[in-house]
Amino acid sequence: MTEQRKKMLESLFRLSRKLFEAMKQPNKFGTDRLLYSSEIHTLDMIGKHSGITVTELADRQGISKSALPKLIHKLIEKDLVYRYQEPGNKKNILLELTDKGRIAIQHHFEFHETFDSGIMKKINSLTPEEYLFLSDLLQELEQYIDHTEQQE
Repeated sequence: MTEQRKKMLESLFRLSRKLFEAMKQPNKFGTDRLLYSSEIHTLDMIGKHSGITVTELADRQGISKSALPKLIHKLIEKDLVYRYQEPGNKKNILLELTDKGRIAIQHHFEFHETFDSGIMKKINSLTPEEYLFLSDLLQELEQYIDHTEQQE
């Protein structure tokens, strides 16, 4: 591997670590409590699918159903979500955002508008050919990582 290509790979790994670190930092998102990435993204999904069940939420987030009760309990304790039984079907527990949860989602949206705008500015400056190349490369890298994870 040439020296330039090694540097490019190192840069890709450094960028990946920085994004991971930035995303794992808790934020209040306009509330009085710190919210972690898993919490705000769960709130976002509940906000997009009002009255969602735990099973649907797990499916939409691509996580196991057993991982959610503890997370949902934390969101309820933080007064961001409430749960209720579906009328006529007491087995189904539905989830909704509280007003505080809606505030957090709005602040999360605004955070991404600001954070993402710098990245989008650079992406929008690409020529169509550069954009297609980068898009294809990122998809291929993601598929490669998915494939190597499946082999472990």
